[in-house]
Amino acid sequence: MLLARRGEFTAAREELDLALRLSPPYRSESAWLGQAEFALWAGRQDQAATAVAAGLGWWAERDPDSTQTHPDYSVWYPLVLRLEADRAERAAARRAGEEVAQAQQRAAPLVAELDRLQAAPPPQARYPYVAGNLLLARAEQSRLDGRSDPQRWRAAAVAWEEMEHPFEAAYARFREAEALLAHGSSRPQAEQALRSAYRTAVALGAAPLRREIESLARRGRLRLDDHAAAASSEARPSPGGSLGLTRREAEVLALVAKGRTNKQIGQELFITEGTAGVHVSRILAKLGVAGRGEAAAVAHRLGLDRQ
Repeated sequence: MLLARRGEFTAAREELDLALRLSPPYRSESAWLGQAEFALWAGRQDQAATAVAAGLGWWAERDPDSTQTHPDYSVWYPLVLRLEADRAERAAARRAGEEVAQAQQRAAPLVAELDRLQAAPPPQARYPYVAGNLLLARAEQSRLDGRSDPQRWRAAAVAWEEMEHPFEAAYARFREAEALLAHGSSRPQAEQALRSAYRTAVALGAAPLRREIESLARRGRLRLDDHAAAASSEARPSPGGSLGLTRREAEVLALVAKGRTNKQIGQELFITEGTAGVHVSRILAKLGVAGRGEAAAVAHRLGLDRQ
């Protein structure tokens, strides 16, 4: 799992495959858990779903009567909901409403379990580790519902910080910043949360999380380090610079090439739909093209659609 979190996916896969081969049936849960998290960071959602199904099946066979209240089971709640939230977000970007509904339906039994635990919490819910997982799960649930809640992410981050689990805390801070931007909340507050996540990701060598943080910072126009570093970043040439496009217009063009609507562009770059439309109009004028299809072809030649 450490290798996966550092982005060393080939080595992580070899270790996890070995773990599954060597683990006796009654101790294979950690291997399935590792496989699921590895696949999520590697962007392989189908593999993550397979590992999740195997892990949950292992728990159901192990002790079906006490599974939901077992402390070790709590880690599966945020993992499964993260998987389905990721699936729903990708489906929403493709305007595949039916797939979004399917992701929510798949998660419904787990959400119902969370509701029951909240209504009548077992003694295990007082364990800090279990409480942290349940807070993360509720935060992921809000993302799955399409309205990621910054307060839920903040509560989860604080819980993991108090336990001195830096990676989980950094992930929650990253999502907190993302949710704050999506809600149009205080940008300095979002920047503070994202900087905290960034410092931890860099210190841990957590490359996949660091890439997610840097991507969010670019889209949200947030600074991760000092002014000199930010100035250096701005000085790097934009792929569309030769065509007179600003860095922001190049970002918008890349999303046009991916088939995003103005509303979706606004959501991804944390700007209004109207502002996105203005950017698109300016891009079409600068490129001298008649429509979004021709603009997408230009983006393809520049390689913007592959960034």
